[in-house]
Amino acid sequence: MRAAVLQEPRQVVVVDVPDPVVDGEVLLRMRAVGLCGSDLHTWRGHHPFRKPPVVLGHEGAGEVVSSADPAFSAGDRVAVLPALSCWECRRCEAGHPHLCADKRVPGGGWPGMLSEYFAAPARVLVPLGDGIGYDEGALIEPLAVAWHCTGGGSVSAGDSVAVLGGGPIGSLLAAVSQIRGAATVLVSDVKAYNRDFLGRQGVPHVVDPSADNLPAVGADLTGDGFDVVVVASGHPSCLAEALALARPRGRVVLLPMFADALSVDLNPAVLKEITIQGSTIYTPADFRSAARLVNDRLLDVRPYITDVVPLDRTPEVLTAIDAGADHLKIQIDPTR
Repeated sequence: MRAAVLQEPRQVVVVDVPDPVVDGEVLLRMRAVGLCGSDLHTWRGHHPFRKPPVVLGHEGAGEVVSSADPAFSAGDRVAVLPALSCWECRRCEAGHPHLCADKRVPGGGWPGMLSEYFAAPARVLVPLGDGIGYDEGALIEPLAVAWHCTGGGSVSAGDSVAVLGGGPIGSLLAAVSQIRGAATVLVSDVKAYNRDFLGRQGVPHVVDPSADNLPAVGADLTGDGFDVVVVASGHPSCLAEALALARPRGRVVLLPMFADALSVDLNPAVLKEITIQGSTIYTPADFRSAARLVNDRLLDVRPYITDVVPLDRTPEVLTAIDAGADHLKIQIDPTR
């Protein structure tokens, strides 16, 4: 089968690789695989554990070819939860399988999804609803990231929420915050393309932080600051901005993996008693909740898809994204 393999940083080739070994699992023909920020980190050689040579891709949906599990049959359409937790350690038993120290993910102990075929246990497959496209199914994964980040009391009805970074995850965070009942939602982004998209999606307050005084805008909207500030951009200035935007006893949630160590004045966190927390991927329950949002079109994710291109264009697309090409979510169809 063909797959997009990162052979060394910034060098992806589409080559023939061995077919997946299917041992009691479900064999999928991949139909849509999204490219995300962590794929770009891997491509640049900055990812902490995805290292070349590696097949990229972890946001995927496909068609069942064969299944050893009676829950699925050939022709079924599914999205893939891309994390294999051990379900035996203390973290898994405590209900936090996403923090399992022994979990395997695509590109880290499990092959990536940018290939014609992919094998997965039935337990990580979620059916797609009637009329839901594979492209929509592949967006369940990033939507689950946003759902997890805003869950567990992070965003409650009536909250004021600021999101720093309006790319794919930031845009989904804004949408999910509104679904959860946030009273005020602000998103900042330096790219006009992203700001225009956010405006079309009905985000009420969209700000260019390079042109506007972000803390002043936030103060005008909220009075004493935001209840929740989510950092969805890896830019080193964002943590300081988040601390300035948060109200006393507010919450700052960190979502991206940063390329370098950050240096920031933490006095605002002390003086305002701000809680700083991290958020990483999602639980299976989060993934199922995101799937329901997509399958029932409680959130129509189709506008978030900029383009779906053939597998052979993967190197070209990664180069364009790295160069700053305007896009929100570009997906690869490995069958094309």
